[in-house]
Amino acid sequence: MLRDYKVNTKTKLATHWACLMSLYIYADYFELKIPGKIEEVMKLKTPVGDATPELLVIFSLILIVPSLMIVLSVILKPKINKWLNIIVALLWASMSVLIVIGEINDIGGWYSFYLLYQFAELFVFGSIVWHAWRWAKH
Repeated sequence: MLRDYKVNTKTKLATHWACLMSLYIYADYFELKIPGKIEEVMKLKTPVGDATPELLVIFSLILIVPSLMIVLSVILKPKINKWLNIIVALLWASMSVLIVIGEINDIGGWYSFYLLYQFAELFVFGSIVWHAWRWAKH
């Protein structure tokens, strides 16, 4: 007989953030397969303009926060944990929505796979908000 063990909310949230980081890594990896993309990277081009030290700091923060959410979801007390997960997930989901809006016209083009990743990320963000919101009070 198979057993189904109850997974606590902290573990669920940390797992969601880890999943999200995998989605980020693979989407960016596959983006390198787009013709001309590596040349753009070599010319220091980004989706929002030329790369600058300040822009790289912003990009780093965008990726550091979800990375930290993996560990913060495990170590923080439930009340702050709940609200931090909800707030960060909603903020980062809004970035995914903006990416979808920007790429929606490329359906059937090279960035179609990127839209698929964005929708997967939105599903994960929604699940983070749902699990955090439903966190049982003890």
